[in-house]
Amino acid sequence: MDFFAAQAQARKRTHRLVLLFILAVLGTVVAGYAAAVFFLNQAPDHGALIWWDPLLLAWTAGATTVVVGIASLYKWSQLRAGGAAVAELVGGRLVSGHTTDLKERRLLNVVEEMAIASGIPMPVVYVLENEAGLNAFAAGLTTSDAAVAVTRGLLDKLSRDELQGVIGHEFSHILNGDMRLNVRITAIVFGILVIGLIGRGILQSVGQSRGRSSSDDKKGGGVMAFIAVGLALFIIGYIGYFFGRLIQAAVSRQREFLADASAVQFTRNPDGISGALKKIGGYALEGNIADQHAPEIGHFFFAQAFKTSLSGLWATHPPLDERIRAVEAHWDGALFSPPITVDIAHESSATAGFGGSPLSRSQTAKPPTSLPFKPVAIVADIGALTEAHFRQAQTLLAAIPSSLREATRKADTAQLLVYGLLLSENQATRNQQQTLVKKQAGPDAAKELASLDTDLRILAPEARLPLLQLALPHLRELKNIALERFTTTIDELVHADNGVSHFEYALQKMLQRQLALATNPRPQLQFDSFDAVRHEIAIILSALAHLSPKNTSVAFADGAAQIPVLRSQLTLLDSDASGLMQLDPALDKLAVSAWPIKQRVLVAAGHVIASDSTITREEGELYRAIAATLDCPMPMLGLAS
Repeated sequence: MDFFAAQAQARKRTHRLVLLFILAVLGTVVAGYAAAVFFLNQAPDHGALIWWDPLLLAWTAGATTVVVGIASLYKWSQLRAGGAAVAELVGGRLVSGHTTDLKERRLLNVVEEMAIASGIPMPVVYVLENEAGLNAFAAGLTTSDAAVAVTRGLLDKLSRDELQGVIGHEFSHILNGDMRLNVRITAIVFGILVIGLIGRGILQSVGQSRGRSSSDDKKGGGVMAFIAVGLALFIIGYIGYFFGRLIQAAVSRQREFLADASAVQFTRNPDGISGALKKIGGYALEGNIADQHAPEIGHFFFAQAFKTSLSGLWATHPPLDERIRAVEAHWDGALFSPPITVDIAHESSATAGFGGSPLSRSQTAKPPTSLPFKPVAIVADIGALTEAHFRQAQTLLAAIPSSLREATRKADTAQLLVYGLLLSENQATRNQQQTLVKKQAGPDAAKELASLDTDLRILAPEARLPLLQLALPHLRELKNIALERFTTTIDELVHADNGVSHFEYALQKMLQRQLALATNPRPQLQFDSFDAVRHEIAIILSALAHLSPKNTSVAFADGAAQIPVLRSQLTLLDSDASGLMQLDPALDKLAVSAWPIKQRVLVAAGHVIASDSTITREEGELYRAIAATLDCPMPMLGLAS
């Protein structure tokens, strides 16, 4: 399933979830109405039994809907801050980019490889330090605010290949739109549960004061009334909760098989994911999470996070043996036998994953392999987990100087790294830019930037935008004055030579988009008609056509042909009408367009580039900026010099 089909499927699942939620709320309303009728008929001054009271039903339905709705909105607002909020809900600790724990370094390395290979911003990484069970999850609303969390047990007990398999599985959830659905499920189930929580709270408070009230018959009668109400709310809430958990489980289970298959496709190593599953089944704690919030987000996890009865009706994951056999058809049924203990503190940095896998280390002398530029294939790779891009990412990361990779892992050094990526090859301009950094960020920052200068000069051009991807989580930490100073400095560096290159535009646009998404993770969809964005599409295709070494009009026509509904209405614009200044608002408008429009635009833009069967570095950087602004995670491209 490609990225755009996955987004469409996620929307369908969301619609189904809304329907199931309505049914669960209706069930809760019916239970509440039945309880209200029962209490009404028990009243001493009540006459004949009444089983149908429209007014009472209306009040019950209204009160239930309001309580459930407010509770769901509260939980949604709590979790919409992004994946970090979910990770911290269950006690996650943010992994510092400068951690000295080699197991955490290995984890960061694997996540970096996956991020570069899939083309998404580097997720923030958390460890559930107090959890000995083997488990992990990815959370967030979009690819731009994702977090990946693993338990200490998983970090300690898995090999690098097994860790790769688990992280590949979680990246599948990130790319397939599962994370946002998971957050919605959490909010919905909490909304249904809150009635039961209110009832439990009443019972607990009455229990604490019952001894003091029992001596007074009148008060005792009031206490019994409170107990009855609390018990009724408790039962009503947990009836709804029962169905809510069924919804949570039903929506979650099938997606796990897809994510397992994606992890195998990504790493081309079925032993990684199957080995992780066997270890989870072999250890006594399995994937169990001790934190009290684990059942709330059980559907986020890699494996079943809590014990469940009811014949597995509440199980959020398929049985381990079914998942293993789906990956390893000839599995003999043996789960786990303890391997020889490996002390990671005495492994080499390559084996431990400190600086990349052994494969990538052996290829450091080779430049990343260029991939053929075929527009349909490139667009199909958006959001996909492919082995070719994974290996390419490993090779690229291994070739990046360690000082630059370290700089991505902290907010202050990440800013300096971005400044460094914008330094001109012209020495006079470079000196001017360094003076700007000293003026804006201070002499200490300028001195630290100078210490990166040697490595920046030898950095391969194709590594520049991937480094920005790795730095984004820490750049999103910048707020208010620090953020304003950073963006102002970026703008001054870009315009230091009174011009804007395509790389400078791509970097600045990608950065602006990601910082904007940190504030508003899910902008409102505004355009679902091709005609509404016809002029903007013409600007993008024209801008790329003017970069083509081939006949400009032919390149434009090749792209326009990919949008049949507009083909006769699209006109090649002059370079003055389709420059970077015009491209900026055009991309902003397309960014809030429907997914089918974004997909067609990327296919058409790719055909403009491919009209001469080659892709220049300028074209590639601009194409990646277009994809990033449209929130489409594009893997690295094979760039020609």
